[in-house]
This record gives sequence, structure tokens and C-alpha cells, in this order.
Amino acid sequence: MARGKVGKKTRQWLVFAHVAVSVGWMGAGAANVVLASAALAADPVTAAAAYRFVDVIDWWLVIPAAFASLVTGIVVAVASPWGLARYWWVLTKLVLTIVVIVWSTFGVGVWVEQSIAAYAGGDTASPVGTALVIGAGTNLAAFLFMTWASVATPWGRTPWAPAKRRTGKPRPAAV
Repeated sequence: MARGKVGKKTRQWLVFAHVAVSVGWMGAGAANVVLASAALAADPVTAAAAYRFVDVIDWWLVIPAAFASLVTGIVVAVASPWGLARYWWVLTKLVLTIVVIVWSTFGVGVWVEQSIAAYAGGDTASPVGTALVIGAGTNLAAFLFMTWASVATPWGRTPWAPAKRRTGKPRPAAV
């Protein structure tokens, strides 16, 4: 799909899809922060259930929404004048989305599994419960930062952006 080859309505639907899945990803991440935080102060039965709910939310909401957000974000960028690497805010969101997916997989997700295993093994607390809350909270902060960047569109153009086209009437030739 070449940049600018989609109409306004199509682009609006693409942006809608991206915003919808991204908000869903952020909401699921916020739910995980609440559940992981509640587990820290809960009795062992409630804490074990909270960690299992975090796992369910991860598999059914977080993971699909994360990849849907990544894919729809790339499609929107390619189909719009913003491009994928023309503006710092778009490039930052792309990199941050990938970083959050990797962090969630190899950090937060592992802590969820360790917390579930700890309670299944008879422990009365998760050895990584606090790290899980901080890790999930870091994801939430990243989501909020990306949301801000989408609204504020800060930092200007990247060095890889083509030169700006002039708008308006051409200047008359010098005599």
C-alpha cells in the first residue's frame, strides 16, 4: 500500500482500528496493574486467583491487542502522510511498542508465570510480586506516553524525511 493511496474514509477506519486496539491494550495493561497490586496485599487464595486472572488477561487481551496495535500502527503510518520514519513521534511510538512487547514477554510475562508457580507450590507470597507491579506499571506509563505523543506530535521531522514540499504559488523568476 503506497503512501497516500488510500482515501480519507479508509484512513479514518484504519486510525479508528488502531486507536481501538491500542486503547484495549492500555486498558488490559491497567487491569493487570490493579490485579498485581491487589495480589500483594491479599490473602494467598485471592492473590493466587489474581495472578491467574493476570495470565488470562495476558493471553486473551494483552497479547492480541499488542500485536494488533503494532500492525495497525504500521498500516496507518504507511497509508498516511506521517510515514513510518518521517516524524520522531511516529518512530518513537513504533520503537516503544516493540520494546513494550519484548519487555512484556521476557520480563512481565515471566514474573506472572513465576507468581502462579509460587502459589501452586504452596508459597504464601510471590517472590516477584513487587517487580510484576512495577513492570506492569512501566508498561502503563509507556502506553500513556505513546498516547501523549499521538496527540502532541512532538519533535518534528527525522533526518530520513524527504525535504518539505513548498506550498502556495511559485516565486517569480528573478530578472
